Amino acid sequence: MLLIAAMLLIGPLLVTIGSVLIAGNNDLLATGTRVSGTVIDVDDGPESSDRRFGAEYFSSGSSRHVIWADWVSQAKPEVRDTVTVVYRQDDPGSAVIAGYGTPGESVRGLGVVFTVIVGGAAVTMLVASRRGRRKRS
Repeated sequence: MLLIAAMLLIGPLLVTIGSVLIAGNNDLLATGTRVSGTVIDVDDGPESSDRRFGAEYFSSGSSRHVIWADWVSQAKPEVRDTVTVVYRQDDPGSAVIAGYGTPGESVRGLGVVFTVIVGGAAVTMLVASRRGRRKRS
């Protein structure tokens, strides 16, 4: 029973963590410094989780940084494409690529799926056990 309770908490926890990450990225998109970046590598794996690309950008101090982001099938970037990178002025390594996926979206999506699957299984088990008790009495 304790295992079921723990599993029921994992999904909402992942949803919460993903939502916090997304909120942080949205704040960065609203307040960060925008620069042009160049796509330097595109991973085109068979699974959607393998679809990532790297882009390099230069912060105001002229230091080079590389950031990775997810892409969806209808928005595949090509090497040497220009993308908009938004970074935090006081921490140029903290950045997002405008218009592309972030890890927070994946974490939140996983949390939703986990909640539905485990929650649905728990409800099914609960209903089945109550029906079994009614038949015995």
